[in-house]
Amino acid sequence: MLLILTEKPSVAKAFAEALGVPRKGSFWENSNYCICNALGHLLENYSPQDYDPTLKKWSLDGLPIIPERMQFKPIEKTKEQLAVVKNCFVNHKIQGNFLLATDAEREGELIGAEILHYVGFKNHSNSKRFWVSEALTPEVIKKGIENAKPLSDYSSYLEQGYARQHADWLIGMNLTRLVTLKSGKLLHVGRVQTALLGAVYEREKIINNFIAQKYCEVKATLSGKTTFSVKLVNPENTEFHTRFHDNSPVLSEIAAVKDDLKTGVIHSLLKEKKETNPPQLFNLTALQKEAHKKYSYSPEQTLDIAQALYEKHKCLSYPRTPSRVMGDDNVGLVKNIFDILIAAFSKTEWAKDITGSDPSFISASNKRIFNSKELQDHHALIPLMPYPKECSESEINIYLLVFQRFFDTLKQPYIYNSVSILVDISGYSFIGKGVEVLQTGWKIKPDDEDKDETQNYSGLEKDKEYSVKNIEIENKVTEPKKHYTFASLLQLMENPRGDDGTHLTGLGTPATRGSILQKLVERKYIALKGKNILITDNGKFLIENILKNKALASFISVPETTRWEEQLHQDTEIFLYGIKNLIRNVVNNTEMDIYKKEKVSLGKCPLCGSDVYEGKKNYYCSNYKGDPPCTFSIWMKISAASISTADAQALLAGKKTKVKKCVNKAEKEFQAAFKLEKGKIAFIFTEIA
Repeated sequence: MLLILTEKPSVAKAFAEALGVPRKGSFWENSNYCICNALGHLLENYSPQDYDPTLKKWSLDGLPIIPERMQFKPIEKTKEQLAVVKNCFVNHKIQGNFLLATDAEREGELIGAEILHYVGFKNHSNSKRFWVSEALTPEVIKKGIENAKPLSDYSSYLEQGYARQHADWLIGMNLTRLVTLKSGKLLHVGRVQTALLGAVYEREKIINNFIAQKYCEVKATLSGKTTFSVKLVNPENTEFHTRFHDNSPVLSEIAAVKDDLKTGVIHSLLKEKKETNPPQLFNLTALQKEAHKKYSYSPEQTLDIAQALYEKHKCLSYPRTPSRVMGDDNVGLVKNIFDILIAAFSKTEWAKDITGSDPSFISASNKRIFNSKELQDHHALIPLMPYPKECSESEINIYLLVFQRFFDTLKQPYIYNSVSILVDISGYSFIGKGVEVLQTGWKIKPDDEDKDETQNYSGLEKDKEYSVKNIEIENKVTEPKKHYTFASLLQLMENPRGDDGTHLTGLGTPATRGSILQKLVERKYIALKGKNILITDNGKFLIENILKNKALASFISVPETTRWEEQLHQDTEIFLYGIKNLIRNVVNNTEMDIYKKEKVSLGKCPLCGSDVYEGKKNYYCSNYKGDPPCTFSIWMKISAASISTADAQALLAGKKTKVKKCVNKAEKEFQAAFKLEKGKIAFIFTEIA
């Protein structure tokens, strides 16, 4: 009898179908196999009061909370499934001949380990680990079982998972209580999320303190076989050599004569041949960045969609991967997939993505694709077969991103000459940069992020005279750094850099980065304005409180947080020892001169005219203790729709909110905007598109 434990019911069902095992209540069983499933985590960390009842009350005297040994308890809402899993182990007296088939990454390892500890399983050395990247088809499942390695081979994942979970609990429980008690407002502190919030805070401070500087540029447009532009050189500006102050005498001079400047001669023309290889295959983080740029999907949305394409539709490989390469032995797999997709898509509208792909690149010698030395846990994210017809629009969008990237990696490089020219126009020197495309390759067009350096300079000749079409003086202003977006924060998490530009260890894992960002949104520490991420008043309040304690300041430092990540990978004991010491130091040496957050009025109560403030679950009238008390309030959740601070301000100003997705008591969706009428919320209904 082989007992198999999976992480989700859908995976257990896939195993059962592949192995021909019938369902038996809440699990699957025949004479050869017993298959049971978790529902994600079935156990959770003890709360502080589980270790000591007196810790239920938050007080500074109760800190630091550092249990000698972390303990776990069943999660209330899934305790029945945990009982099913335990009975499977007990009934079959399993102490060997066991296969762990939870998701093949650190979190899946931890989920399995918690359950094995709870059911009293000890014979890890004779157990196996199911670990594959391909979609769980019957063939993949059978091959994965046959090739399963000893569970003990994955012990490092387990140690790191436990250590990370332990550290996050210690930081969350101790520092959340500390900062909350000092500030008088519930504030959540997390090992990675607070560091990211600190980065958003610093970026916004730079943007807010930025002072725009006016400057001018003089652009000349010339024509020959093609039209091209160049900019006037300012020999006095060595840093930005085409910028002029608006009071520059050169500008007055050029303005007076520009209509008389008719021809220009290229005195210098330099070419440098360059080559840009196709981008590598997607890992999860790269896919999340691209999906946010193109479709504005949040990282969590992208992960959920990719997981469905892997698990439900079986047309993508395992999505929670950090790798952007395939293994050396995956050449046959890629060749087979290439042939399947060519046959399926060559006569569809997606054939354009296939055009130019060269199967000769599917070779073990192509280390940009096949490189086992760079492989981490799983191979890169790739399509496995055509997407099924029942896929939703968002699922098709994500599938096609992966599909296009798969074929792009098999295309020729983009080859071009970077062209620099110096043009003399009646004694005035103008410079320009452009490109001369030699081979389009995988690029449909050059990057257009800097249009001045990608304009077409093909066919230009040195010492040749070109006619001047016009000369214009352009008034410009310097711009601050851009706000963070989900895409740029994911980039920061995956490839953080030190102050000196050196690469640092990434923050979080591909599987957790999206949920970390989502927590910052849900806790109202950041908010989205279009694609830009802005820090909220709550977020500023948290960071500014933390900055009042020098020992706490390390928790909003990205470099310091990456140092912990390095330590976690090197030695989990030293990592935890350092976290515990840091917490003791912070708690015992707190010098925070914490200020209470002043309440800000959102508007006037429509019933009594008093100020309305933000509470924990509603926006309430400050006269709620008056004589008589005012009962006016606006709940933060109305028919499952969230009412933001901005919504509350609009309502109090007599305006209506934007249309929101709502759910009625019968759990049917509808759309409506909200408006206040006689102090009560009124629905303004609209048809669902």
